[in-house]
Amino acid sequence: MSKPFVKWAGGKFRLAEQLIPFIPKNFDSSINKYIEPMVGSGGFFFKYAPNNAYLSDINNNLVITYNIIKNDVNSLIKMLKEHKELHSKDYFYNSRDKFNLLIKIDNADLEVASLFIYLNRTCFNGLYRENSKGVFNVPIGSYKNPLICDEKNLLLVSEVLQNVEICCHGFEDSLQKINTGDFVYLDPPYIPLDTSSFTKYSKNDFGEKHHEELSSFCDKIDEKGAFFMLSNSDTKLTTDMYMKEGRFVEKFLVRRSIASKASNRKKAKEVIITNYKI
Repeated sequence: MSKPFVKWAGGKFRLAEQLIPFIPKNFDSSINKYIEPMVGSGGFFFKYAPNNAYLSDINNNLVITYNIIKNDVNSLIKMLKEHKELHSKDYFYNSRDKFNLLIKIDNADLEVASLFIYLNRTCFNGLYRENSKGVFNVPIGSYKNPLICDEKNLLLVSEVLQNVEICCHGFEDSLQKINTGDFVYLDPPYIPLDTSSFTKYSKNDFGEKHHEELSSFCDKIDEKGAFFMLSNSDTKLTTDMYMKEGRFVEKFLVRRSIASKASNRKKAKEVIITNYKI
């Protein structure tokens, strides 16, 4: 089984085993599409491994990396092995500077993808974060032997992605790909317990306004005759934003995967909200 090739805040690879049983029983990915408009590290996608999928994300560097793995994985593996040999504190910061320059130009996709994975595997806590100017600014992590080139998994990921379309855009633009009977999995940035401090992972913060727009997007999925499952934190605001007539909820206790200290990675309440009975 393939698994996510990067660490990602809120990744669903572990939780997916609990969520997959709640996919509609009459959804068949050999007939209809699996659609994930905020794919991130693709934890749910890789665990479920649907036959027919459309993936998208607003993070262009992430989408570039997906497509390089799909189309040129051997060249990517070669570059990652070079990063592994050269890895040091100085090399990390020089690579970070190079990455922030390359993402501004065209025809550098292979280098961008290799640096995206290298920096993700060696930066502090595997956290992808951009400042207000869109610059990746996470410092180096304290790993003794980081897994920079997971060759076996990259080859498996490439194989899984061969029949998958992967595009860069906001969730709204996925609507044109959704048809009756399709299944849409939505995993937006979580609503924090303290709603005065929405977490930022990119220059485009996902705040309350975006959650309201996503809830309206869910209505449009309904109108298309498709199914959706949405993951988020179990808060009053989540309920206020997403629960409407004809929607259903299931609650979970999960261990959060991203925190500054391992001791702080405690279990938290999360929910899935669907437009079908679960």
